Amino acid sequence: MSDQQNNEPKMCELHSAGMMEQIDQRSNNPQFVCGKCRRKANRAEYLHNPLPLKKNGGDNFWG
Repeated sequence: MSDQQNNEPKMCELHSAGMMEQIDQRSNNPQFVCGKCRRKANRAEYLHNPLPLKKNGGDNFWG
């Protein structure tokens, strides 16, 4: 990981600080979920334990 990624606060840290606007910006199109706190984010580096977010196949007849 680069130094820049290490300095960026994670989603749980933003929540603890009450920074809801930044949370909204980082989770407007979530692709990952944290295995620890279950928060969702657009990018893996915003989470401590990122896991790919499973897409819901509800619009498919067989999905």
